[in-house]
Amino acid sequence: MPIKNLLKHRRISQWIVNSINNGHFKPGDKLPSEHALAEQFDTSRQTVRHATEELVQRGLLARQRGSGTYVCGTAFQEGYTPKRIGVITTYLDDYIFPGIIRGIEDVLTSQGYSISLGITHNRHTDETACMNRILEDNVCGLIVEGTKSSFPSPNLPLFEELRSRGVPMVFLNGYYREFSQCGVFQDDVSAGKLLTEHLLENGHRKFAAIFKADDLQGLKRFEGMSLALTEAGIPIDDQRILWFTTEDIPDLFSGEMDSFVLKRLGDATALLCYNDQIAAAITELLKRNNRSVPEDISLVSFDNSPLAADMAYGFTSAIYPSAEIGNAAAKLLLRCIRDNTLREHVRLAPDICYRSSVRNLADET
Repeated sequence: MPIKNLLKHRRISQWIVNSINNGHFKPGDKLPSEHALAEQFDTSRQTVRHATEELVQRGLLARQRGSGTYVCGTAFQEGYTPKRIGVITTYLDDYIFPGIIRGIEDVLTSQGYSISLGITHNRHTDETACMNRILEDNVCGLIVEGTKSSFPSPNLPLFEELRSRGVPMVFLNGYYREFSQCGVFQDDVSAGKLLTEHLLENGHRKFAAIFKADDLQGLKRFEGMSLALTEAGIPIDDQRILWFTTEDIPDLFSGEMDSFVLKRLGDATALLCYNDQIAAAITELLKRNNRSVPEDISLVSFDNSPLAADMAYGFTSAIYPSAEIGNAAAKLLLRCIRDNTLREHVRLAPDICYRSSVRNLADET
């Protein structure tokens, strides 16, 4: 955010706090609309929303869907525990994550809950900071996408502390083995299997893949690929399976490792990519080396993000229903709040969006 807007954001939030403290806004009062506040402070509605969102997270304000933003009626009473839900995701403002947050927010705000949001960037240190803040915020529930979910987590004691307080947790996309009771997931195994079967149906027999090793999704998507190839009687060539972690991405696709990546792909005619971001990076790598999709290698991916659309790269991609995932996670958490003994996994069946990134070799033989 530009510095000018950041200063306005702080000025707006401070004005609201001062107006509450001096009695101008009383518990239950509705704030002026975002449009009215934007005109008052000569700024954008986005800046106003940043200002009010900070106060929502602190429990001073609450959003009511279709109605507006209100001063919390009991937020200042001693001993009051606000209806605040912690939400921790790896990223926030791009790719599939706005849809997830929107799906969560639509459900929770309609029930009078506010959201305390934390972003980890898939780093354990950031997750530590987020969990410490969640513990301080005295939330009544947590929706969390675990950091590096396929690896042992150093933050398990923080999650255990939250559980000891009786706070229910719902995990997204992956989970820590010790906290696997409730979660909402795309069926990544089935998605990987469907994409592989699509390549098989198009005559492909030489497969390569690039998957993320530090997230459970990467392991599950590889599992689906393995199942399909085993059923087809095609052995997996380990040389053509490239695993990476979050920290590897900048170096892997900087251009300096192109020869290494191409050597690993070998003579494969089909490539499965961990997600659309990796598929886009691989496509650019191929272009730098005078190779193209699907003429030289067919490519499929996961998430069906805007990157996969025809106007971008045109990938065949497994659909990730981000808003539906967020919506289901919020509803599951509300059920857990009512019944803290609930143990439930919601697993959404995958679907595929077929585009032009797969060459039909079957018709060429």
